[in-house]
Amino acid sequence: MRFSEFKLVEATASFYTIGDSHAVAVATAGGKGWTNLAIGGRSSTDGEMLANIAKVPKGATVLVSQGANDTANAMRAAMETKKPPKDPKVIASNVANVVSKVEARGANVIFMLFPNGPGRGAGLAKYYGGDYQEQVRDAIKSAISVPIIDINGKPLTDGVHATMAVYKDVANQVRAKSGGGVTLGPAGAAPGAPATKDKQGAGTKPSTSVLSVPDSRQGPEVADVQKALLALGYKLPQHGVDGIRGPETVAAVKEFQQANNLTVDGDPGPETIAALNKAIASKGIKIEKSTEKDVKYAGAGGARGGVGTSKAPALMTDANTKGKLGDILNFIARYESNGNYNIMVGGKTAKLTDMTIGQVLDMQKDMIKRGHESTAVGRYQYIRSTLAGTARQMGLDIDKIKFDERTQDMLAVHTLATSCGLDDWLDRKIDDGEFLNKIAKVWASVPTTSGGSFYQGVGSNKAGVSANVALNTLKDIRTT
Repeated sequence: MRFSEFKLVEATASFYTIGDSHAVAVATAGGKGWTNLAIGGRSSTDGEMLANIAKVPKGATVLVSQGANDTANAMRAAMETKKPPKDPKVIASNVANVVSKVEARGANVIFMLFPNGPGRGAGLAKYYGGDYQEQVRDAIKSAISVPIIDINGKPLTDGVHATMAVYKDVANQVRAKSGGGVTLGPAGAAPGAPATKDKQGAGTKPSTSVLSVPDSRQGPEVADVQKALLALGYKLPQHGVDGIRGPETVAAVKEFQQANNLTVDGDPGPETIAALNKAIASKGIKIEKSTEKDVKYAGAGGARGGVGTSKAPALMTDANTKGKLGDILNFIARYESNGNYNIMVGGKTAKLTDMTIGQVLDMQKDMIKRGHESTAVGRYQYIRSTLAGTARQMGLDIDKIKFDERTQDMLAVHTLATSCGLDDWLDRKIDDGEFLNKIAKVWASVPTTSGGSFYQGVGSNKAGVSANVALNTLKDIRTT
């Protein structure tokens, strides 16, 4: 790229992060010019986290994120002791104290407010989301007077953390608010875009840069994580770099997390990715960025197939819900609708996501009058009676609530929880086979453990995947 193709954009101001894993992720996504002093998993009263404030230089711009772990810890303690949770104002006061200490360093402070998320699956949702979480968020808003960037409602990767695209956007907002210095970036680049070397005649070889938090269980970002693990000496003897986060990769991630005093969960989230980036940078390791060609896509349903297995059918749209729940929803939708939120029986489409549930029910009623074989609609192919019954069970106002992506996911998760034993499966109270059979009784394209659709012979119903692949997929989701 020639020098004339560059323009000046904001960047070289001194940016720091203080707080928890959300702040770690902003520093990671922000890239050059950012110094991370945040520590994942720490509360607003943690001594080591507070001690890092002394490292902030005068005049720096600091992104602070705190309170999420305080909230989860308070909810956990309340449930274990069966006593009311800590007053939200107490947590807000502790968070305000962190902000005040950073301001006392002569720094310009911007606060990022954590999202009210569903938590890491149904088992932890009660700690990371809900009314109490919102009360704490409101209390924090009232307790601090610095600018706030609220990431509530943004896409989440695990029910707790946002995607790296969200954190990068936050980093860019901080740069814009700070009015910092300048650096070189490509013409048309957003504030904070990384500098690009001027290499005339450069080839198309993928560039090298820091790792990103994977948004799903398979893809180039997963392959990058695998490359970094191998370069650091961790073993992936069976599959190597295949771009799929299976049990082998999860085990290697856990080993890395254990060695680096991180939360050991096998999930390459913001905290772990930041540690991996630090490790490869300290050793001078360069990771060649992966592409789709590097991903040895799984067989249907996401489990690796045998020799000759082709790439799994691509989903039209990933689930709006992320984490394990999103993986389960994607597994079901792959065969029910190819992931299309707006599909109807027979392959026709309508703008279902713009309609209320009531309008969808009216449309299905008309489909019955016109003699349709089925009234199945949406990503999870709800027939009219099931949609009406589920909405009634959930207490949804069908005339106000849209049949959008979020609502369709909510309906499916409710069905999984009430009809399929979702929580029991996540808690290992029922095995993969029993869970699969329960799902198969709801969704015709999902096979029973015997291999066929539960509704085989009824209309055109048939299983869209083998029982072996389905069971391997569920095992992979549950164990990672």
